[in-house]
Amino acid sequence: MMCEVMPTISEDTALSQRGSQSSASDPDSHFEQLMVNMLDERDRLLDTLRETQESLGMAQQHLQDVIYDRDSLQRQLSSALPQIDRSRDGALGRRHMHRVSVMALTEMLDQYP
Repeated sequence: MMCEVMPTISEDTALSQRGSQSSASDPDSHFEQLMVNMLDERDRLLDTLRETQESLGMAQQHLQDVIYDRDSLQRQLSSALPQIDRSRDGALGRRHMHRVSVMALTEMLDQYP
């Protein structure tokens, strides 16, 4: 596929031509201004997209860190909790486990500032 390259138009030439043209060039100048505005808007949107992508990357990294911390605390909690005798009454075992879990969590939280 061939791409044609338009010749460069210097601003001095464009300004002198614009001044000598009749009012028929007004639509052309409006179109040119519209194109400039669209390009500016595109640049602003691309900048916003880049910033948003960076922010998303940082949020995803933070999420991974939090997941790692959660898993680490879960492992510590599992190893700190004594094993409950499964043959005991279910309700009594659950109440006892809840009390032990709260105590273990409180002790673990006291370790972290």
